[in-house]
Amino acid sequence: MIFQYQALDKKGESVSDYIDAPSETSAKQKIRSQGLYLVKLQRDDLASKDNNLHQAGGAFKAAVHKFYDLLNIRLSAKEIGLFSRQLATLLKAGLPLPVAITDIVEQIDNKHFKHVIADIKEKLEQGSSFSNALGQHRVVFSDMYVSMVRVGESLGSLDQVIARLADLEEKKNILTAKIRSALWYPAFMFLFATGVMTFLMVNVIPTIADMFADQKRELPIPTKIVIGISGFLSNFWFLIPIAALLLIYLYNRYIRTSEGRTKVDDLKLRIPLLKNLYKRLIVYRFTQNLGILLNNKVDIIKSFEIVKKIVGNVIIEAKIEEAAKKIKEGATVANSLNKSEFLPKLVLGMITAGEASDNLDTMLLNIGNVYETELDLTITSLTSLIEPIIIIIMGIIIATIVMSVILPITQMNLLVQ
Repeated sequence: MIFQYQALDKKGESVSDYIDAPSETSAKQKIRSQGLYLVKLQRDDLASKDNNLHQAGGAFKAAVHKFYDLLNIRLSAKEIGLFSRQLATLLKAGLPLPVAITDIVEQIDNKHFKHVIADIKEKLEQGSSFSNALGQHRVVFSDMYVSMVRVGESLGSLDQVIARLADLEEKKNILTAKIRSALWYPAFMFLFATGVMTFLMVNVIPTIADMFADQKRELPIPTKIVIGISGFLSNFWFLIPIAALLLIYLYNRYIRTSEGRTKVDDLKLRIPLLKNLYKRLIVYRFTQNLGILLNNKVDIIKSFEIVKKIVGNVIIEAKIEEAAKKIKEGATVANSLNKSEFLPKLVLGMITAGEASDNLDTMLLNIGNVYETELDLTITSLTSLIEPIIIIIMGIIIATIVMSVILPITQMNLLVQ
């Protein structure tokens, strides 16, 4: 229903506008949540009838956003971090939560995210708590985010908790950017070399192959192989993107199964060169996030339940779950993690010291900071190692192509002599 209202703002100035609400009571709550003093409120029947014409379109839009959620579309840490930083700043300045959300929602460019925040705003106006409203959008806001907000609400320190979450999301964004930046140059080199090889195989080799065919001589095996590959690429190139798409589809189906996810995650822990980076990333995620949760007074068992979903590996997730069971039975955090085997002995020793001094949260945060630095160094060293490997591999392939051309020419020259 559409209501027309007159109200006074904080400066005492008159405000007249329309508001959409399911009932008169809800309309009054919405108006008051904007910091306005209501003077007059009446239903606008003409506008309500016009609004009914748009309900079908609104339902369609809601269905589209629901479809996005079902597809498990996640926003980047940059977008969530920016939202959190803006919200923390406005709350610290003394603005009520609904007003702060209203100010922010108008500045959001991402349509899906804008719909999510608008829905949260509406739930707040209907009397829902912020954490419960966030909990309706678990695809966007993680369990950790919702749990920390709930603790912040109970302690009356929501602005501080949101600021801490903003720091966390910004760190995630920086780490992701570093990894992407480190991989960009090797990826460019790989694509460039692939382009050169494709050009040689599709444009140069067929011409030379025709020349050799006219000679009607037996060609060396490397030359036959290269000419065969060239012929396949020239005549059946369309099979390559089809095969690539099919492989991607089959892979995505496989990793959605329990067996597939377990085997892929196990492989990540064993891949040469990458395994050290991946293991350090897991330790960083575990210690940093667990430290933040404990520092914000989240229960230890609940913290373990949240963190196990953040590490991003089902094998490690099972080990964290087993450690949580031992803690429930009365074991210390250090002893429960001792047999998990994913934490280095040095880290376990630091956790033991932190637990003994009743500063476990601080110690975990310190470990997280150390591993953040180690991740930077690992990414840098890995990049410097990958570049020459790609150059060597591509050099061998291109040299093989060139040699396959030179060999028969050399043989012909020898025969002529």
